[in-house]
Amino acid sequence: MADRAIDIRERFDDVTELLETVADSVMARLPKGGPVTLTEDSEDGHTAKLQPTAKAVIRKIDGTTELVTLPVLPDIPVHFMGGGGITTTHALKKGDEGLTVQAALGIDGWHQQGGVQSPGDTRQHAPADAFLIPGVRSDPRKLKGVSKNSSQTRTDDKQTVHDVSHTAVTSVREDAAHQVNGLAVQSEKGGARHVVDAMTIQNVAGKILLNC
Repeated sequence: MADRAIDIRERFDDVTELLETVADSVMARLPKGGPVTLTEDSEDGHTAKLQPTAKAVIRKIDGTTELVTLPVLPDIPVHFMGGGGITTTHALKKGDEGLTVQAALGIDGWHQQGGVQSPGDTRQHAPADAFLIPGVRSDPRKLKGVSKNSSQTRTDDKQTVHDVSHTAVTSVREDAAHQVNGLAVQSEKGGARHVVDAMTIQNVAGKILLNC
């Protein structure tokens, strides 16, 4: 029989090493949150079908490992920022990226009925009991032109922007813009401009039409 290399851990009893090995094995099998992409458009914005984008590492009997694509997660509840009867929403399209956060216990009862419910069974940290937080981005989908001085609701190409800063509220769509600040209200479209301040109303345009 050919000699084989002996792991040093096989030559001595080490309780600490044993416990750490067991802990590593348990943690490796415990599902965790991670990056996902939508496999199709969310029609109602309430749930989404998600593909985990980090493969699982499976250890075989012979000690080697294999990378395995995780299954699609159906009907995952979507988190939109909201409260007090007001919610900020956006479309959820196929290919959008996000992050899942998994609940400690089953969420089926709560998801179907709301309120305080029984988890239904003893499962814990199951991938199906996750919530989607949309908007997380990988480097290839990095959002460009992020404002350092204001909060914006915008399209990715920044052709449409609603900007709220400490000094003004500005809405822009291509070459049209409207701004409200502490001094005036101003609207622009191409070369035309309409400004209202505390003293005057100014119109600059090739043609002015007044309908009374």
